[in-house]
Amino acid sequence: MNEKELIITKDPFLWVIENLERIPESSVIIFPSERELQRFLSFHSPSGDEGIFFSHDVFPFEDVRVSAYVRNHRMSCLSNLQNKNIKRIYTSLDAILRKTLPPEAMKGSTKKIRIDDPFGFHPDKLVEMGYERVFTVVEPGQFSWKGEVVDIFVPGSVLPYRLILFDDIVEEIKLFDPGNQRSVKHISEIEIFPAGEVLTIEENVSLAKLRIENAEKATGKRFSISPLNWQRMDTVVGLFYRQQAWLGDYLGDDCFFLFVDPEEGLKDFELRERETLEILSNKEVEKFIYRRFGTFSPTLLYSVKKYGLISKREVETFEWTSLKYEDVKATRKNLPRKQEKYVPKAPVFDWSELEEGDFVVHIEYGIGKFLGIRKINGVLGTREYLTIEYREGSKIYVPIERLDRVHKYVGDTDNIQLNSLRGNAWKKRKKRVEKEVKERIKELALLYGTREHLRGLSLKGDPTLEDAFKRSFPHLETEDQAKAIEEVLDDLADEKPMDRLVSGDAGYGKTEVALRAAFRAVVSGKQVSILVPTTVLARQHYETFKNRLEPFGVNVDILDRYRTPKERQKILRELKNGKIDVIIGTHSLLSKDVRFADLGLVIIDEEQLFGVMQKEHLKKLRLEVNVLTMSATPIPRTLYMALSGLRELSMIATPPIGRTMPETYVGPVNDRLIRTAVLREINRGGQVIYVHNRVNELNKLENKIRTLLPEVEIGVAHGQMPKRLFEKNVGDFYSGKLQMLLCTTIIESGVDIPNANTLIVDDSQRYGLAQLYQLRGRVGRSTRRAFAYFLYNPKRLTPKAKERLKALREFSGPGSGMKLAIKDMEIRGFGELLGKEQHGNISSIGLYLYKEMVERAVAEARGIKELEPLEEKFIDTELHNIPYDMVIPEEYINDSFERMKIYRRIAMSRSVEEITEIEEELKDRFGTLPDEVRSLLDAARIRIAAYNLSIKFIEYDPHSEAVIIGLKESGKKNVKIFDGLRNIFNEKESKVILYNIKEEKLLDTIKAIFLGDDKDDS
Repeated sequence: MNEKELIITKDPFLWVIENLERIPESSVIIFPSERELQRFLSFHSPSGDEGIFFSHDVFPFEDVRVSAYVRNHRMSCLSNLQNKNIKRIYTSLDAILRKTLPPEAMKGSTKKIRIDDPFGFHPDKLVEMGYERVFTVVEPGQFSWKGEVVDIFVPGSVLPYRLILFDDIVEEIKLFDPGNQRSVKHISEIEIFPAGEVLTIEENVSLAKLRIENAEKATGKRFSISPLNWQRMDTVVGLFYRQQAWLGDYLGDDCFFLFVDPEEGLKDFELRERETLEILSNKEVEKFIYRRFGTFSPTLLYSVKKYGLISKREVETFEWTSLKYEDVKATRKNLPRKQEKYVPKAPVFDWSELEEGDFVVHIEYGIGKFLGIRKINGVLGTREYLTIEYREGSKIYVPIERLDRVHKYVGDTDNIQLNSLRGNAWKKRKKRVEKEVKERIKELALLYGTREHLRGLSLKGDPTLEDAFKRSFPHLETEDQAKAIEEVLDDLADEKPMDRLVSGDAGYGKTEVALRAAFRAVVSGKQVSILVPTTVLARQHYETFKNRLEPFGVNVDILDRYRTPKERQKILRELKNGKIDVIIGTHSLLSKDVRFADLGLVIIDEEQLFGVMQKEHLKKLRLEVNVLTMSATPIPRTLYMALSGLRELSMIATPPIGRTMPETYVGPVNDRLIRTAVLREINRGGQVIYVHNRVNELNKLENKIRTLLPEVEIGVAHGQMPKRLFEKNVGDFYSGKLQMLLCTTIIESGVDIPNANTLIVDDSQRYGLAQLYQLRGRVGRSTRRAFAYFLYNPKRLTPKAKERLKALREFSGPGSGMKLAIKDMEIRGFGELLGKEQHGNISSIGLYLYKEMVERAVAEARGIKELEPLEEKFIDTELHNIPYDMVIPEEYINDSFERMKIYRRIAMSRSVEEITEIEEELKDRFGTLPDEVRSLLDAARIRIAAYNLSIKFIEYDPHSEAVIIGLKESGKKNVKIFDGLRNIFNEKESKVILYNIKEEKLLDTIKAIFLGDDKDDS
């Protein structure tokens, strides 16, 4: 393409996609809006020498910072341009006119670091450079500093870096996995540069303060943001620097600028500026600052020397010297992009995490209140204890090595009563509950036991075809998605019917699990029925299954209320004679006139949304065919059946790469907030879903919203509107023609629109927790930050609704669907799983202990007899009077949650190998082990080894310098391990006494007996 050439074409966007090779290599391609830039990125995945420069995704002076995703792309783009690592940039007109960090400031804050170099940074310096200090680094722009170990995630890096320091000298540099926090590779050199465009060094902050004072004087108003959070002011970067810089300052003179539809771009920019100033209309100082330090005037672009223009018509705002008319035809498809090879693992979800004030259950003492962890320095050394309060103010101190005996209480907290440490009421209660559980389980086991004995449903599949189908999946499987697929396929290959629940947050890849299962069934000669609760979800699944399965010759069809009677009859005929392999539909698939030639698999999506009658029908189905149930927030009954082992459970807790949880806002309905939220999303090229679940109120609400947002393209969708209009509006929203969809909860389940990243629910007090969670799952299905607004009418907010909304705001990390389902158990009770009488039993002993009892009762009902008693599921060997420090110092791990998690893992470990694995992880993540931690791990190893030798306790008597070892009956046969030491075996009392053991040699002696001599240097 020539300089100052104007090419006129019907579709400038399509021209760029089809003619990328004609555009000079060193170039900036400027799309008219963020929306068009995002659309382009769905067709083209930038290569290593290309960068993306997004505009800000928040309005100036909002309470939230520009998203990590946008900051990451902007900063890595600037760094790569400075280092001449990239040649082409894709951006929007709005983005290129935003002020940015001057090149000199970027260069002055960038440093290459090699092994044996001084590190040269300190925590405050990294914060000044825009990094956020956290305990656990999981995303770009974060760092942690744990003694000699510094973790830092530099923008643009695929994995974060871990540096091991000796004083300030860098001894090692490693890449690590942010999912499990373990190192994966050693490297020799890295570059650290700013993570944000605002460098809060003293000189810059002083300049910003001076300019704010000047703005206050000029307007006669006060600056409303207090206290100042400088990092949140990255939408007015120019405030901090004398030089007002833009992206062009990073580009060489020979760089070519291609303006795509520039006049549309200028219109879009002017509209955004008007909206921004409107939002700042009652903030005079902020408006003054934004006008001077936020953006450049579009006239800046006239200074560009080398440029070309693509437009639908002649351009008046730029000079051009030659003109061409060109036709363009689409040859590229909008294909899902292959993802990076790295997929992070989600942190393990532990629903027994404790906070001070929580109710807890100790297996031996009952329900108490957790008052925190207390460190005690005694004659035997330093230890940490859990403090638990019981009735009448009695307290017990549980040593952290017994943490496996304490779990969070999940049950009815409204009517909870603490147990007394006196008497044996707790033991009696446990026995009564266990007896009732066993009786109830025997009845349930009859139904599920019948399934166990059924045979003849084995689906072996075709390995060659299935491998080809697996390769057609355009993304990389996450680890637990792959595990779920493997578990489902193993179930299908088994001769007994499958009944498995796959639980995973919205958008985490459950559909792919269903696709693999369906393909296995079809290639094994069986038909598949897929049941979904709504017509919208049925249509979406139909498109997905058809696109994936039809290239392999699989016939997929849909049966929903939009089928004509003639079409319906044809489908029923073809199902009966086996012509249709996979049928997708709503509850109409359960009617008596639907007959199959050979049904082998039923897939149920979001079972909690089906009615009671339909669930009864599904219960009978489970006796006849393989059943796969999928849910993001399983109903308590379903979840509990999986937890109790009556149904198999697969959990997908790892988000796909780049997936972010929505920023969740809960508050009263507010028109100004709604307008800001919608415009923010539209301006960055996204779409908005607005939910109101009263059909008779939608017309009035639509008129109100059109008045509030006249510039937004709005469509309406609900189940009672004419079929054609419904399909048109939903179709237009999918394709991007509509910017906002005003709808009922018809979009609650499964609807996947990656470009919709703002959700507004304006009557959130009406919904159950599972519904609220499902609704939130409709946004945040791409790498861009999503916003979910749950607004309520304060006059109609009941205490239960308030608790649900509070839970929704609290649980927003990966895997929170399962957490919410458990919280829902607390709020709503436990459903009808084991009958209403069992609700009281669960509340009387807590969910964890109840779950243990149910698991045992289920195992017994299934004929698994050899189970150790509940109390013996734990390593119960005690170490008495043995002096050593047994604590994780706060200086080593200063996060109390993480310390508790490590303590619990140590306490729950059942093998020496597990302890060694924990030791290696601690060294990797936190550095050299302190002596106290070494002692803690050695004590755990000794207890495990002694437990495996049937030893009850190991006790030291300093007066007689003797070690007394108490044996269980089965441990008497192991006394020969003490043969090399002076010992007396008292068979009557089941004790071995080792004598003449000096206190200073005590630990070494015990380690040598139980661990061998090689553990001395651990």
